[in-house]
Amino acid sequence: MLAILGVFVYWPLVQTAILSLYEWNRVSPVKTYIGGRNYAELFGSRDFRLAVWNTLQYMFWILLGKGALPLIAAWAVAEITGPWHRVYRGVLFVPAVVSAAVASLLWLWILNPIGGVLNGLLQVFGIQGPMWLSDPHWVVVALSAVGAWKGFGLSFILYLAGIVNIPQEYVEAARVDGAGRWQIFWRVTWPLLMPTTVFVALTSALEAVQDVFVPIQMLTQGGPNQASTNLVYLIWEQGFQFFRTGMASATSVVVFVVFLVLAVWQIRVIDRRLREE
Repeated sequence: MLAILGVFVYWPLVQTAILSLYEWNRVSPVKTYIGGRNYAELFGSRDFRLAVWNTLQYMFWILLGKGALPLIAAWAVAEITGPWHRVYRGVLFVPAVVSAAVASLLWLWILNPIGGVLNGLLQVFGIQGPMWLSDPHWVVVALSAVGAWKGFGLSFILYLAGIVNIPQEYVEAARVDGAGRWQIFWRVTWPLLMPTTVFVALTSALEAVQDVFVPIQMLTQGGPNQASTNLVYLIWEQGFQFFRTGMASATSVVVFVVFLVLAVWQIRVIDRRLREE
C-alpha cells in the first residue's frame, strides 16, 4: 500500500510542487524557472479570490445537503416499521449509485427554466422560478443541489447504520422517563451519533470542492462570468484550457495545503471534544 500511495499520490504531489515554480505549457520541451511568480500572480488574481468564495459557498450548501438532511431522513426512516422501511431505504440510497454525469443531465432537466420540474412546482404556488444556471445569485445553490443529491445516499446509509447500532436500552430508559420522540432524538440519538456526524461532516467538507466539478463542467463551464467556478474547476481551467501548467500546479499546492491544515485541525479539535464527552 505504501508503494501504491508513493507512486500515485505522494510522487505526483512532489512533482506538482516542483512544476508550480516553472512556466510551462505542457507542449514545449522547455520549462522556464520563475520561482514564486505563479504564487504572486495567483494571490493577486480576481479569479482565484472568486473561486475561493464560491468554494466556501459550495461547502456550506453541500454540508447542509449531505449532513443535515440525510440525518433527518435517516431518523425518520428508522422510526418506520414494516416493509416500507426497506423501500424507503432503497429509494433514498439510489442517488449514490448514479454517475455524476448522469446526475448532471438529470438535474439539467429539473432546473430547466422553461418546462423544468422545479420551476413547474414553484408555479403551482404562484412563484416565478429563476434562471437557475444563468443567474449568478442562484447558480452556486443549483450546482450544490446536484452535488448534495449525488452524495445524499451514502450519508443517509451511514447515519441509518449509526442509529440502528444505538443500544435500545438508552431509548427505552428515556421513554420510561417520559421523553418524547424529539427529546429522545436530541438527548440520546444525536449525542451517540457524534462519531458518525464527525465523519460525514469532515468528508463532506473536504469533498465539496470535487462534488460539483462535473456539474460545473457539464452545466455552466464556470459561468455566468465565473460565478460558478470553484477551486478544482479553476485548476482544470488553467491546466487544460489555458495550458498554464505552472499556475495550475501552484493553485493545486495552495488548495492542498489549505485543506490539509483544515483536515488536521478538524480532526484534532473534534477528536478532543469526543474524548471529553
